[in-house]
Amino acid sequence: MSSPLSQVRLQADQDGHRYELALTVDGERLHIEMRGNDADGQLLLDFGTAQTVPAVHLAVLAQLLASGAAALAGDRRTPVLQERRHTHSNSHRPWTPEDDQRLKDLAAAPGTTIRDLTQVFGRSRGAIRSRLERMGVTLGADTNEG
Repeated sequence: MSSPLSQVRLQADQDGHRYELALTVDGERLHIEMRGNDADGQLLLDFGTAQTVPAVHLAVLAQLLASGAAALAGDRRTPVLQERRHTHSNSHRPWTPEDDQRLKDLAAAPGTTIRDLTQVFGRSRGAIRSRLERMGVTLGADTNEG
């Protein structure tokens, strides 16, 4: 048995323009429609998803839209920690002694790149470079930074 159809419609008015957002959940699928009109009713924006989106992704999509809008407006210079951890799972987490030893061992191996280390440790290039410098470790021979 499928879950019932549910819909949310939101409206916002700004600078004489009216914007409408309709979110419809049908089972586990999400349909998104956005429209905007000026004070004379002239269509400014008409957007709808070409395909449905899994409803479980609504929160992250909303967060990305809000973050993108804020970044474009210059409201924020750097991403919030939650966004960084989406890209680098260990962003801003403390390094453990075990992490340090593993980083030293992997960095000493020929052919290891910064990119390899970012994937292993779930950290940014800057975090890997900084940690290597702090420990006085250089990448192994025959290596480029990748």
